[in-house]
Amino acid sequence: MIFVPLLLGVLAGIILTVIATVLNKNGVSKTYIQIYSLGTMILGVAIGFYGYLVVRGFEGFAYLLLGFPIVVFSIVTFVLNFRKIQSTH
Repeated sequence: MIFVPLLLGVLAGIILTVIATVLNKNGVSKTYIQIYSLGTMILGVAIGFYGYLVVRGFEGFAYLLLGFPIVVFSIVTFVLNFRKIQSTH
């Protein structure tokens, strides 16, 4: 039962990373992809804070398990995009 929010968070993180990759392949500016990554990071942190401050308890922990993988995948996307920017200059 505890793995459902975690699995949904991982699935959402994979979808967000695939969207960033598609944007990169379509020639969208790297700055927009970084803004997109930061936006998803803020979204994951907001989900975690909502679970911790508003919902609380075991249900709040489920929100934290949903938000944590989103933050991890957005950090990975941000770092990979930043390395691509550094290698092109």
